[in-house]
Amino acid sequence: MLWLTAGLALAGVPELVAAEAGSGIFQWRPFLGPFHSVVLHFPIGFVVMAFLVDLYALWRRKPELQAAITLMLSLSVLTTVLTIVLGLMRASGAEYDPQTLAAHRNYGIAVGALTLLTLLLQWLGYRDADTGAPRPFLRGGYRVVLLTNIALLVIAGHEGGNLTHGSNYLTKNAPEFVKALVEDEPGPAAAAATTGSSEQEKFYLEKVKPLFDTKCLSCHGPEKQKGKYRIDLPALALKGGDSDKLAVKPGDPLASNLVRLLLLPPGDDDVMPPAGKGSLTPDEVMHVIRWIQQGAAIPGHKAEAAKPVAPEK
Repeated sequence: MLWLTAGLALAGVPELVAAEAGSGIFQWRPFLGPFHSVVLHFPIGFVVMAFLVDLYALWRRKPELQAAITLMLSLSVLTTVLTIVLGLMRASGAEYDPQTLAAHRNYGIAVGALTLLTLLLQWLGYRDADTGAPRPFLRGGYRVVLLTNIALLVIAGHEGGNLTHGSNYLTKNAPEFVKALVEDEPGPAAAAATTGSSEQEKFYLEKVKPLFDTKCLSCHGPEKQKGKYRIDLPALALKGGDSDKLAVKPGDPLASNLVRLLLLPPGDDDVMPPAGKGSLTPDEVMHVIRWIQQGAAIPGHKAEAAKPVAPEK
């Protein structure tokens, strides 16, 4: 397992290439990390395929079927290790909620360990199946671990989905009775909609917050803060991220970096939301501009109004 240790160590070092930013040497980690989202489908497919073939093997007991399962589990181990390494690279180059990220990482590593154990038990249980004595204990243990591994795959995938799409990704379009069962209680902002908030705050809750939740929260919410910008917390939503540019200047849309990013051409690298995430309609952009122009009111948060510019003498 030397190659596994080396791979994990490689993903965990501060830099894949000993070079300072801007030195001209290509940085492999930012390039390879996003492939985690592609490779992760392979171990899932191999494990599920092994499970289905094993079900068939219980009905048609053919030795060659167990040999095929051994191959599938071996490929699952290899691709799981690659997925873990790429995932560690991906996590080091992005801003995610530490708790959700740690859960996804731990479940992913547990899946790798269980896949290796599944392969070992299956190989020992069916080694020399034609000539050797049956090994019911090993075979039973193999199937228990295989089912546990599939359950962990589902949990790890769910945690990864939370990182990428937000925790309400699966339920945001669900029927109301499903949302009532699985979603948290409405926060102070939602409660303010029914407690006599100002017209500006109502406009935010009815027109602006819903589009922030559907088109911005997955990249700038509790689980993930791309560019260190978080839009669900009022103070941070107005201040901005690591660009050092004021995201929202109450009363002055033209001085708000958020408006500038929304109005960039669709092909621009900095346009928000980015390509593939669902761009805002002209009406939605105007809602944001109007909200800022009216003072960027958010229930429970007092924003400083823009200072008038003194006329030139």
